Amino acid sequence: MATEAEPRSTSNGKEPAPTPKATVVAPLPRKSKAKRAYALLLSMAAVALGIYFVHGYITRNEVSTDDAQVDSDVVPVSIRVGGIIKKMAVEDNQKVKAGDLIAQIDDADYAAKVDAAKAELEAAQAQEDSASAQVDIVKSTSAGGLSSAQAMLQGTGASVRSAQAQVQSAAAALARAKADQAKSDTDYDRAKKLHDAGAVSGQALETATAARDSAHAAVDAANANLAAARDQQSLSESRVAEARGHVEQSTPVARQIAVAEAARKLAHAHVDSAAAALKLAQLQKDYTTIIAPADGYVSKLAAHAGQMVQPGITLVMVVPERSYVVANFKETQIDRIRAGDPVDISIDAFASTFHGKVESVSAGTGARFSMMPPDNATGNFVKVVQRVPVKIKWDDGQDLSQLHAGLSVEVKVHLQH
Repeated sequence: MATEAEPRSTSNGKEPAPTPKATVVAPLPRKSKAKRAYALLLSMAAVALGIYFVHGYITRNEVSTDDAQVDSDVVPVSIRVGGIIKKMAVEDNQKVKAGDLIAQIDDADYAAKVDAAKAELEAAQAQEDSASAQVDIVKSTSAGGLSSAQAMLQGTGASVRSAQAQVQSAAAALARAKADQAKSDTDYDRAKKLHDAGAVSGQALETATAARDSAHAAVDAANANLAAARDQQSLSESRVAEARGHVEQSTPVARQIAVAEAARKLAHAHVDSAAAALKLAQLQKDYTTIIAPADGYVSKLAAHAGQMVQPGITLVMVVPERSYVVANFKETQIDRIRAGDPVDISIDAFASTFHGKVESVSAGTGARFSMMPPDNATGNFVKVVQRVPVKIKWDDGQDLSQLHAGLSVEVKVHLQH
């Protein structure tokens, strides 16, 4: 509490001037300060928590990321044949259409190869024509003899079969004549015994005797017929052997025809090979003219007129006019993203906002498609939130002429599911 200062005397005995009274403020208790600080912290926490829940409620159907960029299907234009560049028809950042000339390589060497391939093809075609004519000659001069010999062989074969049938018929006739002879001999013996006994007349004996003589004559005739049939069979078989000899003599003709046919096939194969060589030479000549594969802009020009280039090098990059956005969302954000969801797109290079729609969600994370994908089965495992690429296409009716591949963007997807 405040106290008054006592008056002090001076050396001359006069009363000193009164001094002002000093007021001392007593400090507040420590408990009161602590309560005020705690109340302030609680108020701030309550406000932050309220803002968090309100923001979460408002944005519950939105996901966003700034890990996104404008992209396009850049086409590297490579050289397929080597040579000296005669002409460069484009410059860096020049707009081209599909089919426009980009560069022309000196094609003198390739044109000479085309001429040589044409000459080879003409020579092969001439050889094929000659081989075909040779086949026709062999067929016309020699095939007739072989056909005749084969026909003769078939005819003699038929004669042999006919002679065999005649032999079989003569043998059957002989067997029948022998049976008749045996019967006539038996009838004669019985008739003679009966005649000697006076049981039959002489006329009956004479009839039996005539029948016996006729049967013996029939046997002799059947033997003669069988012998003649066998002789005819032997003659037919000899003719078959003769016909086979003619066929064997004519068989090399067929082989000559086969050889001629093989020569013609070989000549035809040479024609096909020469035609393929000509096509390859023509393709190589055509490859000296390098054209734009698609509409777009030329970028990263890597060669100039007069420069020697080798096959496989990338001459230019063609950036197509059509672009899209690739946004890399966290794996915890893609649960409700579906194709067709509307998207707001803010590009860092421009103040305006563009609009698009989700086209597709990648089948794997970005890390999975990297050159060295992670292998969590080796070493110590540390869980890292992965990013999943989402492809976004532009809505129609927007001016996208100023967009460039690689620009950074921020995207906000309005979830519909």
